[in-house]
Amino acid sequence: MTHYLRLAATICVVAVGNGAAQSKGVGDSAIAGTYVVRICRAPCDPAQDSTLAVRGTVVLLARSIPRHLLPSLINEDCNACFVLEEVRPDPETYAGVIPRGVVGWDRDSTHSLVEFSLYWSVDARYWVRASIEDGVLRGSGQSHLAIFPIRAFPIDSIEGRRVGPPDQSICVEAASGGRS
Repeated sequence: MTHYLRLAATICVVAVGNGAAQSKGVGDSAIAGTYVVRICRAPCDPAQDSTLAVRGTVVLLARSIPRHLLPSLINEDCNACFVLEEVRPDPETYAGVIPRGVVGWDRDSTHSLVEFSLYWSVDARYWVRASIEDGVLRGSGQSHLAIFPIRAFPIDSIEGRRVGPPDQSICVEAASGGRS
């Protein structure tokens, strides 16, 4: 199991096949950044952590990480990463199951949302859809089963704030499985 999680954490998942690895459009520099995020079972309440399930860092880059900085196992273009800590393990969410990884992010141009994954396996994923305005990331995340989707998982609330420019070194370390 540990080997599987380590392998899954280092394989880059391109969020949306059509655009995650392509050049970004106008305005994406306002999205690129390093964000401190909280994933909660209900709307996140800064005054109390009773619904907090996962916390961590998400980095959205303006460009893909140069291949020579990534382990040879990664054969995709990656333009985002995460380092997460489960605060309350919850069987109803895959967020935080993999503590670090590199992924791809893209825009849902229909709804002006940013989309990326925080967990991906052959039969499941955790998908995030969020808006970013004035350095604040707000949205939702949900676990999904690809095979036998018997029921829908609960929708989590995701909130974050931009704490600086995109820090590519966090992504390089996440890709190599290093500690942050």
